[in-house]
Amino acid sequence: MTLAVWILCTVAGTCLAVGAALWLGRSARSREGEFNSQALSFAGGVVLSSFILVTGFLIVGAWQLQSVARSHAHEEARVLAKAYSSAGQLDARDRDEVRDRITAYTHTVIDDEWPDLARHHASPAAWRELDAVQGALNAVPEDRRASGFEATSEAVDEVYVKRYARLADLDAVSPSVLFAAMIVAGVLVLVYPPVVGMTANRRNIALLGFAGAVVGFGILLVYQMRDPFTAPLSVGPSAFEAALVRFGQLT
Repeated sequence: MTLAVWILCTVAGTCLAVGAALWLGRSARSREGEFNSQALSFAGGVVLSSFILVTGFLIVGAWQLQSVARSHAHEEARVLAKAYSSAGQLDARDRDEVRDRITAYTHTVIDDEWPDLARHHASPAAWRELDAVQGALNAVPEDRRASGFEATSEAVDEVYVKRYARLADLDAVSPSVLFAAMIVAGVLVLVYPPVVGMTANRRNIALLGFAGAVVGFGILLVYQMRDPFTAPLSVGPSAFEAALVRFGQLT
């Protein structure tokens, strides 16, 4: 999402707050000051606390989802490096084929699958490349299946497990109902002061405008963090890029 969208959401929150102040801040109650301060303070505290509670919960939850997705990606990349290393013990006639297949799978995850993750689906090409790794191992003749073959086979099996765990993160999105509740609470935070009698003078309007900017920015921040694979606040393929570097060190 571009910087313009971030600015637009922040400005939208400001405009909502200023508009509410100008429209509702000219009522008779605002001019005459007829209100119960204790009751209004209590109600205002409840509204503000609701917004803070829901926003904080969503931010923490989204950050945890990103941490889990990042951890799963690193675990899969680690097992790929393990499989590549174990393949070095294979017979020379089989080693290069298996290693080339592992490298091809890693490149496919980076180049083809990662953009697909933002659209919430896995890459069929990545599945084919991983199956090709398994196929290369299955093609090794029985008389050349020494200890290195067993270790490599176990590592490839583990890659399948880690891949399934990583792809399960595609469904790890914060609940929409909580995001909707945050928007409603944010609107109430901005509309509440004019409703209860805040005078529409320049100072009050400016203060409410600042609050609107903060609320608008906060809502957009939470929205961007809801999906761990959506830019700009997303998990990238850096773990697999590091795995490719490790492959070069093991060659």
